[in-house]
Amino acid sequence: MQHAVHVCIAQAFLSMLCGMRSGIFFFFSAWIIVMGLFALFFIPETKGVAIDDDDHQDLEKRTE
Repeated sequence: MQHAVHVCIAQAFLSMLCGMRSGIFFFFSAWIIVMGLFALFFIPETKGVAIDDDDHQDLEKRTE
């Protein structure tokens, strides 16, 4: 499935580049911002947890 999505994006990129010119940069930049906000607000592992503390929490969950 992932390979199919990558093929679709690669095929669409050139036509988008011709049609949007520099707008394609803003198009993909907007998606990166949306994905970052999604991770920040909806993925609980990223809420106020430092990367160094993440391993410690996983170890605590496994021992319970």
